[in-house]
Amino acid sequence: MLISVHIPKTGGSSFRTLLENHFKEKLLLDYADTPFEYNNFIRNSLAVTKMWQARQLEQQYVCVHGHFLPIKYHFLKEKTFLIWLREPVEMIVSLYYYIQRKVDPKKRKVKKYMGDMNISLEDFCKITHFHNIYAKYLWGMSLEQFGFVGITENYNNSLNLFEKICNINLINNPIIENVNPEKNSSNDRYEISDKLRKQICDFNYKDVLIYQQAIELNKRLEQRYL
Repeated sequence: MLISVHIPKTGGSSFRTLLENHFKEKLLLDYADTPFEYNNFIRNSLAVTKMWQARQLEQQYVCVHGHFLPIKYHFLKEKTFLIWLREPVEMIVSLYYYIQRKVDPKKRKVKKYMGDMNISLEDFCKITHFHNIYAKYLWGMSLEQFGFVGITENYNNSLNLFEKICNINLINNPIIENVNPEKNSSNDRYEISDKLRKQICDFNYKDVLIYQQAIELNKRLEQRYL
């Protein structure tokens, strides 16, 4: 079973569409956990309590994709973990603008972590709840346990790599979803000051290290499969 972890603002929505086109009813979309509506303890506890329940899905689906901690599926017998990662500063800034565009402050629990939804980007980047998101998703696991590690900035090559590793031919249309409409291109870097970029890196030092590791793993996989 393919276990595809969708970390927000890393290209997971576009990847989801490709998986839907390929697997159809054999794809389980697992977005019910909403990990970042909770603090660390509750988020991790919920993932652990659902580990045995997740084992019942092996006979029904070939692939699962969504917002969940991958440790939730640790006890599946036959599994390959998949993940996409994006340069952490770009991911955090993109997440900020996404929340400003899409999140209804009256309906989402995320408001309790942000307070005023009109918060500035500089102040948003200081909120501890949104620091080191990769590390929080990977709680109890390491990137070495993933059979596929995709790099958002190297999307097409990583998509080819996924197809080779999993022996799958996707209906590979140029699908780009949930892109900030104010950006000229999905590959453009956000225009922020060097000072703010450094601050974000400092706040998210764990994710910076994870992303560097992801690049190395992606290169190793490319050398092996492409």
